[in-house]
Amino acid sequence: MTDEAGDADDDPRLSAARLRGRRVALALVTVVSLAFIVSSTVQITRAVFGLGFEPLPAGASAGSPEQLCASGIRGLARALDRAGGRLSSVASAANDAETMAALRPGLSPEWDGAEGVRAACDAAHGGPAAWASLQRLRVAEEQSGRLGQDELSSVRSDVAAHLPADLR
Repeated sequence: MTDEAGDADDDPRLSAARLRGRRVALALVTVVSLAFIVSSTVQITRAVFGLGFEPLPAGASAGSPEQLCASGIRGLARALDRAGGRLSSVASAANDAETMAALRPGLSPEWDGAEGVRAACDAAHGGPAAWASLQRLRVAEEQSGRLGQDELSSVRSDVAAHLPADLR
């Protein structure tokens, strides 16, 4: 007496269909994985080597969003440098609140108008990337107790790379 379920497993057409299904599923997983890997590689390469970003244009007309963004970022970055210089005694402390308390007062008056600079950068070609680099510098300065000077200098150079050559 033969078992009908056993006969179904021995059916060559059913075995071929299962094999095709497995191959299609494996091909689909492979394609999705490769797409993810290629996309990640492109994004990381562009970020590491600075490909695809343009600095704010040099020689922008006075009052243009590009000029307002570039000069504003330059001023805000200088305020961060000035305030960061005062952190040497506090930066070694493990308490982030003390570091923040020492940094924030040194940012005035430049950072009081930071929203205006951000608005200009949002309207400028290349401005959002420049604003993002400034924000990375601000966070790095706030965490300067945990970061070395090499990390801070690389973030500072990233901000400078977004500025026109005449404002670096």
